Amino acid sequence: MALKKTKKVISKVEILDLGDTALLINFQEHTQALHQIHQLCEALFTRSPPWLLDAIPGIDTLLVSLRFQDFQYALIRSTARAEINELLANILGDKEFIAAKDSVHRIRVCYDPALAPDLLASAEKCKLTVREFINRHKNSEITVDILGFMPGFAYCSGLDPSLKLPRLEKPRTGVPPGSVAIAELQTAIYPKTTPGGWNIIGRSPDLLFDPLKERPSLLHAGDRVQFIEIDIDQFKKIQAEESLNTSQHIKKYDSQKGAIEVISSGLLTTIQALPRYGLARLALSAGGPMDKEGARLANALVGNSEQAAGLEITGTGPKLLFHLDTWVAWVGSYCAAQIDGEVILGNRPVFIRQGQTLSFGKITQGYRIFLAFSGGIESEFILGGCGSHLSAGIGDKQVQKGDILYLPKLLRETPMLKKLKQEHRTHPKWSVASPSLSGKNIQLIKAIPSMHLNVLNTKEQASLWKTVWTVSSQSNRMGMRLDGNFSISAPITGIASQGIWFGTVQLPPSGQPILMMAEHATTGGYPRLVETIESERSKLAQLRPGDKIQFVPITLEEADQINAVFFGEQKVTVSNIKAVLEAKS
Repeated sequence: MALKKTKKVISKVEILDLGDTALLINFQEHTQALHQIHQLCEALFTRSPPWLLDAIPGIDTLLVSLRFQDFQYALIRSTARAEINELLANILGDKEFIAAKDSVHRIRVCYDPALAPDLLASAEKCKLTVREFINRHKNSEITVDILGFMPGFAYCSGLDPSLKLPRLEKPRTGVPPGSVAIAELQTAIYPKTTPGGWNIIGRSPDLLFDPLKERPSLLHAGDRVQFIEIDIDQFKKIQAEESLNTSQHIKKYDSQKGAIEVISSGLLTTIQALPRYGLARLALSAGGPMDKEGARLANALVGNSEQAAGLEITGTGPKLLFHLDTWVAWVGSYCAAQIDGEVILGNRPVFIRQGQTLSFGKITQGYRIFLAFSGGIESEFILGGCGSHLSAGIGDKQVQKGDILYLPKLLRETPMLKKLKQEHRTHPKWSVASPSLSGKNIQLIKAIPSMHLNVLNTKEQASLWKTVWTVSSQSNRMGMRLDGNFSISAPITGIASQGIWFGTVQLPPSGQPILMMAEHATTGGYPRLVETIESERSKLAQLRPGDKIQFVPITLEEADQINAVFFGEQKVTVSNIKAVLEAKS
C-alpha cells in the first residue's frame, strides 16, 4: 500500500514527537525541503543548545535527538520546539538567506564489467547500449542529498531519468567497497564492504570515508559529484597506490603502562566507551556500549569516570592474563567468572594480581557484560571517542587471541579499595544490581506507537501488539531482527528516507521487523511502527537469539514517568557507589 500524503499549508512545518527521545521536523511537500532541512541542521549545530544531542537529515524530514537533564522531559521538549520554530521562521521567511558554497568532487569510476556485475543487465533493462548507459551515468549532474545507511554513503540525485532501475530482487550479501550503484533514480558509492541491493554499474578506487581525517566523509550534503571514467588498468594502479598510502597504526609496548594479554577472545569481545553523539548527519550512529547504564555502573565500581573504555563481552567471555595488579568490575548478565579457577561473582570491585587469569564462561542469563578496569583501557581517540564502532570500521576491531590491552599503572586507589587490600581481601561482601536482567519467558518491551503505525489497518495494529516475537540469530550491534507470526495485507511504500534512532522498529518488505540497536544505520526508508523507550535499552542489550519479546504500548507521558524512575535509580546507585568507595571506614 502507498503511504498517503496529508495536505499541508506549505509555509507551515510540523514538529512531531518521535518516541520519547526525539522530535521529527516534517518538511513534506515543501518545494525547497532538502535545502531547508540542511539549513536547519547547520543552524542547530552552530547554535549548539544544551538540549541538542544529535540530528539526522532525511529527504523531507529532520530528526532531532534530545538531551534530557534532571528528568525535565516536557520542559526540554517545549524549549526545543520554541528554539526550532525560531530558526524555522528565519529559514522559511528570509528570502535572502545565502547557502554555503557547494563543493565539487571528481570521483574516478571504472565501468569495466569485471568490476560491474550489473552493468550489462542494467543497460539492457534501460534499452541502451553499454556505451550509451555509461555516458549517461557519467554525464549526469549529480548532487549529494543526504548521508545515510553507513558512514560515507551518499544518496545522490540528478541521475539521467533513462537510467532508473529497481533494486535487486535478492540483495547481495557482500558489495565490494567503491562499488558505484543505482537504485530507482538515485546513485551512490558503497564506502566499504556491506550487504546491498543496488545495481552495481562501476567501481571507484577513491576513499570515501576515513575516520582519521579532520573531514572524515569525502562527500557532504549539497556537494556536487562528477564521475570521471577510468579503465581497469588505471583502477588497479590507483588502488595499489591508495593501499600503500593507507596509514598503518602499530601499537608499541610502553613500559610505563601495564598490560593484559588475551588468551582467548570469547564469542564477541570489543573495546567500548561512551557513544559518539553529534556525527549522525555524517551517517555515523553513536555506537558505544549496548548497555550504557551497565557500563556506567562498572566504571563507577573501580573509581573510573564514565568516559573510561572497557570490554563489552557478548555470549561467551574471554580469558585474560594480567601483567599488572589492578581492580576490575563487571556488570550485566550472569556468568560464572573465575580467577585462577576460583569462581567469583561480579557487580562489585575485584582485585586481580599480576600473573593471575580472569576467565568468563558461557553467559547463562542475559547476553552481555561490561568489564571495567581501573584507569580504563588505552584506546585511540577517534572522532570524539575511544571505543570501537564495528559497522563503521572505527577503532580496534573485535578483540582477538594474542591481543595486548594496555592500562595505566595502578592509579589512585579510593580509601575503601585501599582498605580491602590492606586486609588482604580481593572484593567487598556487597554488590550492586544490574540495570536489567532477563528472568521471564517473554520480555515485555515498552514502546510508543510511531508515525507509520496508523497506516496498518486496525486488525494489523492489534496483531503487532499481540505478537510474541523471537530474537533472530541474524541480530548484532546494528539491529535486532524479529521473527513472528505477523503479516500485513500489502507492503507499505512511498516513504522517503528519514532519520532512525536506537529503539526504532522498522518493517521491511520481508515482514521481519528490525529493531535498531547501538550501531544502527542512521537513515531508512521502511515504515517505522514503534519506538521503544530509552529505559528499555539495558533490557534490549541482554536479549539473545531465541529470546522472546512482546511490545507493550504506552503514551509519551507514561514513558517520561518510567524513564524518570529508572534513570533516577541508576543515578542514586552511582552516587552511593562513589560515596562508599570514598568512605574511610
